[in-house]
Amino acid sequence: MPEPTSSKLSAPRIAETAAGRILTALLALFYTALATTAAGGEWHTLFIPSCFLTAALLVFCFCLIRGYKVPSPGLAGWLAVGLGGGYFFLRAWFSPWFYESMADLTLIVTALVMFMAGACAGAGNGSKSTLPTLAAVLGLLNAALWAYQNMAGTGASWFRPDYSLFGTETDGTGLFGYKNFSAHFLSITGFFLCAWSMASLKKWGVHLFAGLLLVAASFTCDSRAAFPNALIGVTLCFFIYTSSVFRNNRKFYTAAILFFLLLFFSTAYVVLDLTSGAGSLTSILDVFTFGNRITLSKLAWSLTEQAPLFGHGSRMFTNLAVEFFPFPNVPNFTHHEYAQAACDYGYTGLAVMLALLLLFISLGFRSVLRLAAEHPQVNPLGPAAFCALCIAAAHAYGEFIWHNPALAGAAALCCGLSCTASFSRIKASRTGGRLVLGAGAFLLAALSVWYACLAFPTWKASWQAVPASSPDGMPMLEQAAAASHDPDLVRRNILHAAGSSPPPGPGRLRQLEQQMERAELLSPGNHALVAAKGLLYMHQGRYREAERLLRPYVSFSRFDDRMYAWTTTYANVLYAWCISTAPHSPNKALSMALAVKDLMEKQVRFWNYYRIEDAAMRREHAQRRNEVDMVIQTLQARGAVPDDSWKE
Repeated sequence: MPEPTSSKLSAPRIAETAAGRILTALLALFYTALATTAAGGEWHTLFIPSCFLTAALLVFCFCLIRGYKVPSPGLAGWLAVGLGGGYFFLRAWFSPWFYESMADLTLIVTALVMFMAGACAGAGNGSKSTLPTLAAVLGLLNAALWAYQNMAGTGASWFRPDYSLFGTETDGTGLFGYKNFSAHFLSITGFFLCAWSMASLKKWGVHLFAGLLLVAASFTCDSRAAFPNALIGVTLCFFIYTSSVFRNNRKFYTAAILFFLLLFFSTAYVVLDLTSGAGSLTSILDVFTFGNRITLSKLAWSLTEQAPLFGHGSRMFTNLAVEFFPFPNVPNFTHHEYAQAACDYGYTGLAVMLALLLLFISLGFRSVLRLAAEHPQVNPLGPAAFCALCIAAAHAYGEFIWHNPALAGAAALCCGLSCTASFSRIKASRTGGRLVLGAGAFLLAALSVWYACLAFPTWKASWQAVPASSPDGMPMLEQAAAASHDPDLVRRNILHAAGSSPPPGPGRLRQLEQQMERAELLSPGNHALVAAKGLLYMHQGRYREAERLLRPYVSFSRFDDRMYAWTTTYANVLYAWCISTAPHSPNKALSMALAVKDLMEKQVRFWNYYRIEDAAMRREHAQRRNEVDMVIQTLQARGAVPDDSWKE
């Protein structure tokens, strides 16, 4: 007698349900919003992505409650989420700078979500995946915007009403506002499509030609990363092609790998050698790290030694590097993701990052090997993710690509694909895994809601954006700074208020000081606030406090304005103090005026050396120098002699 069939139907896979399709659409909108509205990790531009992310996480929780089958990311995936995501999340949460830690938290949450999305997308044969189409659309959109900006001679963005709260005053750099980010995005999306085409049954089609077009477009971004990215991508795509065409022909496959490895290293050596004009290892490394970036990485490794185990905290490199970096402008990142990870998160964080990278790359390479072993069903997303991830891992050596949320999300997506696309059978998550995923998704949804609420007032204010030269920009900037007390926004608010006409009154100055005090609580020891704080003290007549505050940041041996205009602000403070002191202490006033003149002369030499030509700036500078010379002559005519006691 046959056994009766069970009346209870098996739960459907999440990808086969209406909720799963909604989830896919929300994740696509989330990533599209990251690429088109998030300004390079500036937290206040992430309001719209946070809304889409919250909706996607809640839909995912609904799918878990309904019992839909969710693919398990496997042991490698759980290690990545638990060990990697957990460590970086907790370390960023307890970092000393509030808004910098918030920016890193968005990167980590984005990476976690996109990783799980990749793990789900890789579970199957990839025949119905929308990822290649989404990559092609976003890549072509970036290329089209880049072309329009360059042909029209404008830097206006189609999507951001404001890039940095100063209106649409961005460079012509596509969706990302930075040429190296645009070049990298074009490279990885282009080679993702090329590798996907090489690994699929249809090797020639619209996706391949779209990928080739994006790779070609990456060379127009004036980024030196385009060539090494292309060299790596072409080599890997050839490996993937030979694996899928010459199956089980190990001799040809081995010869092809050895030949292209030799071609890659010899071409790289020749290009770097010709570029540097010398064959020494130091010059090659200098070119490979793009000029003074080798100094940045050396400084980051040195700073790591001060906190080797767990690092200094999220994005603390900028604050710490200010006192040591020898060049005129302090960069915002090390332009070396591995050195940045060591400085911010310690050797523990670096070890976790490298271990997981090697794990995901090895899993991706397993997908390529499966192409050569006559497997009946091979997910082409695996080799495509392997190619894009290898390019990103190499480019991270010379750029801070993973501090952009869209680029970090793309790398995490490829890591997730590598976890599941290399296996022929994917298991559904068990009860324990589903509970972990559900709890994590709910907590991340709560965090995303909080983040959206935090970013909304500043995002709303940014819609009033006008050019920085317009006086109408002040209310917008004031509203954004008052709503968030982000140290960078408060600093810019003080600088704009100090330069406004008429100058701010006592009430306004007191309001700005309160903003500054709250910003310092959120970001203690922030060097960026020092110049603005000194300027605020000057307008309040607190010259001694301003001078003592700024003096440690000023080098009298040479002009050294750096990122935050400390020397210029210091000269202005000293000149204002000189004028107020002259009636009752002419000797001290003369000493101050001479110090100001010395700094201004160094500034002119600095401009001449770096060939900085700005007619308006030079006219204003010449006028101030004439005023200083007149003060010096007047004081000397009255018999004053320099008195340096004000320095005590």
